[in-house]
Amino acid sequence: MNSKKIALVTGASGGLGSAFAEDLARRGYALVLTARKADAMAALAERIRASQGVEVVVQPADLSQAEGVKELTAALDASGLSPTVVVNNAGFGLHARFAEQDADRVASMLRLNILALTELTRFYGQRMMAAEGGHILLVASVVAHMPAPLLAAYGASKAYVLSLGEALHVELAPKVGVTVLSPGYMETGFDAASGFQPTPATRRTALLPAKVAVIGLDALFKGQPAVIAGNANKLIATIGKLLPRTLVARRFYKATAGRYRGH
Repeated sequence: MNSKKIALVTGASGGLGSAFAEDLARRGYALVLTARKADAMAALAERIRASQGVEVVVQPADLSQAEGVKELTAALDASGLSPTVVVNNAGFGLHARFAEQDADRVASMLRLNILALTELTRFYGQRMMAAEGGHILLVASVVAHMPAPLLAAYGASKAYVLSLGEALHVELAPKVGVTVLSPGYMETGFDAASGFQPTPATRRTALLPAKVAVIGLDALFKGQPAVIAGNANKLIATIGKLLPRTLVARRFYKATAGRYRGH
């Protein structure tokens, strides 16, 4: 891969990750796709090569495992691949009462959502600083902006992502651009993985992953510190900041508890 414009997308086997990959290809970036599902990424890579004519490398990795990031970065180094854009998109959620959640699943989620994202951001952020250029997009969530009962650990992990990214936007500037994207509900694989059942009102706020990807990448390349995708989600996040957090938590719980499969 000879291109000087190389984008690494994590969680690239479907949903928002696929949308990021397709939009970056349209912007002229060669791609490195990583996720656990190699077959899904291979199909996406073939489609992008055919439609956009860019180089695409598929590098399967399980970033929820302790050595996942080290194995991924070692494989990319061995192939001579040095991303100039990193999209930290991989993550999953758990929708259940905290005390009822499986300890191993919680640990796996936190390793992926927090530790893997942090390790990749540090690893490539350091290299981008040395090269005096690069961009990193961190994917948080609208629930990063408020306490979220029944999504408590997931929401907390995304609040970490938001805080980290906003700090690094200042710390790594001007050489490296860091932006945090906070999507709301989307029709992806999140529901099946988390056990979340959206209300009709939540479904009405849904944006297509392709639209969310464009919002996030536009903000990244414009140098914005953070962006919330969709007007409804911006309103939700604003209300979450203006009202007392205990009140927000109670209202969130009341709105979602009836949809909880374990309720």
